[in-house]
Amino acid sequence: MINEYHPLFTHQDWIDNEDRVQAGGEKGLNIRFHNLEAEFRTIADDHLNPVIDKIAGKQTVLSLVPVLAPNGATSATAWVLNNDFAQKPDTVAEAHGIMSVVLPDGAAIVSMTVFGSVRPTVPAKPIPLPGIHLRSNDMASTGAVPIIDFKAFGEPAQPVTPTTVKNSANKYFVEADATNGDSDNTGPVTGTVTLNCIQIVCQ
Repeated sequence: MINEYHPLFTHQDWIDNEDRVQAGGEKGLNIRFHNLEAEFRTIADDHLNPVIDKIAGKQTVLSLVPVLAPNGATSATAWVLNNDFAQKPDTVAEAHGIMSVVLPDGAAIVSMTVFGSVRPTVPAKPIPLPGIHLRSNDMASTGAVPIIDFKAFGEPAQPVTPTTVKNSANKYFVEADATNGDSDNTGPVTGTVTLNCIQIVCQ
């Protein structure tokens, strides 16, 4: 909410032949001009700039640590959390996780960028990229709605359809799934999948 503007500065008239124009003192030019500066600062910070930000569509960037809770039948398929990143080690076949995301109410979702890497145990035998999705669901969890699907590390992915955040009706979350592959039909191909950061931009 933008507050109503009520002026704080009032000018006290100088009186001819009584007041001497001078820099210092309670009626001096310095203090009056400083009071004007304070008035302009209040107008800008409390009244004009909030309006400009709304008109300009100021962006909010959320850089999130991938704290993924297990999203499966067993803890054996959970992502391993290590300091500020999540990982599927090459010693496990798959990892499944889910993370709640708090987005600014009323903002439009612009993009999601995932920073991370995939390192196959044998470089010539790549494993698939993980499936990472930003989704929403209503409070009764009647069915998840896809918002953004990850496609490549470090590249912003846009919403499937334009989406405005409505926290009174929906909850928002990221799901991440990673599996080993069989890239050349010779058997399972193992590797490590690391998720360093999930960045969501809203406007």
